[in-house]
Amino acid sequence: MLRLWACLLLVCAARAVPFYSDSNFGSDGITDTEFVPLEQQQHSQARQDVAAAAAAASTQGLHPKPFNVDAITTDVNSPNPAIFFQQSFPFFGNDFINSFGGFGFGNTQEPWWKGPNVCTEKEENEGANAETDGDDTVDSFGQERDGAGSEVRSPLFGQFHFSVNSCFEKPNKHVCTKIVNQNGKKKTLTMTRQCCHGYGRPRNADFTTPCEKIEIKDIEATAADMGAKQFIESAKSAGQLGDMLASGSGKKVTIFAPIDAAFQEYRGQHQQENNVDDGKADATGKSSIYKLHSVLGEVQLEDVPNEKLLQSELPGQKIRINSYQLPPALGLEPYRYAANCVPIEKHDKLSEQALIHTLGGVLKPLTKNVMDLIRERADMSIMRTVLEKTNISALLEADKPVTIFVPTDAAFDKLEPHLRRALKEGRGCASNILKNHILDLTFCSLATLPGAKTTAYNLLGEPLLLNRTQSAQNQSEEATIYINKVAKIVDADIMGTNGVLHVIDTILPTESALPMTTLMTQKNLTIFKGLLEASGFDDRFDDMDNVTIFAPTDKAMQKSEWARLLAEQPGSLRNNADLMEFLNYHVIKPMIKTCDLAESSLPTLEGGNVRLNLYSTHALFSDVMNRATVNCARLVHFDDESCGSVLHQVDRPLTVPKTNLLKSLEANPNYSKFLELVRKANLTHLLANESDSFTLLVPKNDVFEEFSESNESKASQSQSDLVALVKTHIVNDVVCCAGIIPTNWPFVRSIESISGQHLRITRDRRPKIENAGVTKCDVIATNGILHEINDIIVARPVQQNRRPQLVPGSYQPQGHEFEGFF
Repeated sequence: MLRLWACLLLVCAARAVPFYSDSNFGSDGITDTEFVPLEQQQHSQARQDVAAAAAAASTQGLHPKPFNVDAITTDVNSPNPAIFFQQSFPFFGNDFINSFGGFGFGNTQEPWWKGPNVCTEKEENEGANAETDGDDTVDSFGQERDGAGSEVRSPLFGQFHFSVNSCFEKPNKHVCTKIVNQNGKKKTLTMTRQCCHGYGRPRNADFTTPCEKIEIKDIEATAADMGAKQFIESAKSAGQLGDMLASGSGKKVTIFAPIDAAFQEYRGQHQQENNVDDGKADATGKSSIYKLHSVLGEVQLEDVPNEKLLQSELPGQKIRINSYQLPPALGLEPYRYAANCVPIEKHDKLSEQALIHTLGGVLKPLTKNVMDLIRERADMSIMRTVLEKTNISALLEADKPVTIFVPTDAAFDKLEPHLRRALKEGRGCASNILKNHILDLTFCSLATLPGAKTTAYNLLGEPLLLNRTQSAQNQSEEATIYINKVAKIVDADIMGTNGVLHVIDTILPTESALPMTTLMTQKNLTIFKGLLEASGFDDRFDDMDNVTIFAPTDKAMQKSEWARLLAEQPGSLRNNADLMEFLNYHVIKPMIKTCDLAESSLPTLEGGNVRLNLYSTHALFSDVMNRATVNCARLVHFDDESCGSVLHQVDRPLTVPKTNLLKSLEANPNYSKFLELVRKANLTHLLANESDSFTLLVPKNDVFEEFSESNESKASQSQSDLVALVKTHIVNDVVCCAGIIPTNWPFVRSIESISGQHLRITRDRRPKIENAGVTKCDVIATNGILHEINDIIVARPVQQNRRPQLVPGSYQPQGHEFEGFF
C-alpha cells in the first residue's frame, strides 16, 4: 500500500503544472496570459468571492492601499503548517492533506487572506528577454531563489515553458509572484491580498484571524492616543498642520510625530535657537521643524526596505528609514525601526487625515555628510588627518550609506608607539585600521538591546561585537554600548546625510592591520622585538609589505648570545651589522601562509636561502603533511597576519650558514676519522657541491675507536666497500630531526641513502637511524644538514633472490636471514 502511495505521489509531482487559462494565450505565447490564483485551482467559486469583496469595499467608499512592487521584502512570518503544505503541494490541496488527519497536520481553517474584507491587486510586468535581465528572481536556467518553487515543461512543438511560484506573508498582506518564461519572453505576475482600507489585523495574530474594521479617529485624537499630542497641537497652533496634511490636494500623508516627552525636551533646549515657540516663530522656522516630520504618501514601515530615503515636505531634506530584525526568542516585534537613527516607538496607526508613526526624539535638518561632521569636530583632528591621508575620506563623502566609529584624539594617545606612528603618518596598514571602524550600512544604536550581543561586519569582513549593558537602577543614566569589549561609545547617533557617526574612546585593534612590532608584542616575542628596537631597524620592519617573518620564541632566544647582549650591552647593538644580518635572515619574500608552504629553498633579505621542509607525524597517513620546518627549526605558531605580511613562530633562532658540508667536517676535529674515509672514497667533491642538498650522518671519532681491528681492516679491504660505507651515511634529501617520529611495525619509515640502502628511521629517547642514535641534530650547512650519530651504520644485505618459501620440515630460517627482510 505504501509503495502504491509513493508511485501516486511521483506521478502527481511529474505532471503538476501551474494552472493557466489556455484560451488566454495570444500569438506570442504569453502576452495575454491571465494569472489564476492558487485557491481558484481548488475552488472555482473563490474568484467570484474576491470580486464581490472588492465591489463591496468600493461601494462603502473604501479605497485599496497604494501598492508598489519595489517595496516587497522577503520577510516571511512563521507559516502555519497547513499553509506550508498548501504552498509546497498546490496540486494536492487541503482536501488531500486533510485525508491524513491521523498524521496530525490536517487543518480545515481558511487563512485570513481568503476571508472577508480583503482587497486584491494584480500587477503584470513583462521583460524582453530573460537572459538579459540582471535582476530577475529566476534566471533562464531555472535556478531557485528565495524559496521559490520552479517547474519546467517539456518542449512541445519546439516551445519552451518555464514558471516559478513564490509567496510570502506579512501581518496585513499576502503576496504571490509568478514568473513565466515562454520561449525567452518573461512575464512577472504579482497578486497582492491585503486588508482593505479601514480594516486591519492585530500584530502577531493567528493566520486565521480575519481583517476586521478598525476605529479611525481624527489626527489629533489619534496622536493623543499614541502619546504625541503636543507636536500636533504645536503644528496646528503654528498654522502648519494644514500644510503638513496637504489639505485640499487629496493626497495621502505620513506624519512622524515626536512623543510628548521628546518634543517638550526639544522645545525647552532649543526654543530660541530653532524658533519653535509658537508666538515668536517666523514662517521659515515653523515650516522647517514641522514639514521635516511630514512625508507625502501612506508609508507603512513593513513595506519600506532598509536604508530607504523618504523625501520630506521640507525641500532638500530626507528621512532615512532603517529596520533591524530582532530574535524571535525575545518575544518582541520582529523589527525595530528608526528614522534618521531616532527610534520609532509606535508605527502604522491610521487616522482620518494621515498615517502616524511616533518618534522617541525630534528630527533635525541634515546638511553635512559624515566626513564633514568629522572635520568640524575639534576632538577628531587626528582621525580627520588619517582619513584624508589614506583617501578613505572619499568613502565618507559618497552617497552610499556608511557608519563610522570615530576615536577621539585622546584615544590615539592610548596606542602603542609603533601603531600610533603608523596611523598618524598614514603608512603601512593605516587604511586597514580605519576600515576596521567602518560599516557599509547605517547602524543606529537602537540596533543593540540591553543584555544582548549584536554583531556587525566591517569593511574588512571582520565582526564587531556590540554589547549594550543592562539599564542601571538610576534610569537617568543611559545604558553603555561596548564594541568588542574594548571601546565604549561615548556619543551615539550623530547623523549625516549619508550615514551615522558614533564617537568612541578607544581605537579598535585588528591583528590584520597591526604593525609587525606591535603584533610581536601581542604574541610575547619580546626578545626578538627588543633586538629590532635595539638595532634601530624596528621602523624598517614595520614598513615591510608582502613578507614572511620567522620569529624565534622567547624560550628559543633566552640562552642565545644576542639575548645576553640585549640584557647587558644594548648600546652595542645599535646599527650592528651582524645583528642586522641575523634579523634579515628571518625574513623572506613573498608572504607565505602555511596552506601555501611547499618544500623549497627561498631567498631571505640577508641574501642567503632558507630551506622549507614538510613532514608527516601520522604513522598511518604518511602523505598528510602537518609539520613544517625552516632550516630544521619547527614552526610552533603560525599565520598571524600583519598589514599584508605574516608572522610564524619557530622553536630556535635561524643562524646564517657560512660553510658547506665538507668544510663543516674539516672544521670539527671530532669528525676527522670520518673525513679521512670520505677522502679515501674520493667523495669530497660530493660534499662540496653547492647545487644539491644532503643529510650527512657523521659518527664521532670515538665510535671508530670502539671498532675492533678486524672490523676496521675488514671495512677497508676494498675501495668499493669503502665507497659503499661512506655513501650509506649520505642521504640526498634534507631529513631534520623534527621529521623523525616514533614508528612501529608495520608502519615503519625509511630514508634512502645514495648507496641505495633504505635506512629505517624512528624515535625513542632520541631520533634513531638504523642502528645509530642521533646525538646532535641539524647542524646547518649551505648545502644541507649534518647529524652526529653514535654508531657506524652497517648496511643490511640486499636480498637478490626471492623470499624463501616456508615448507614444514624442509627449511628453518636463520637469524641473519631475517635481517634482510626488515
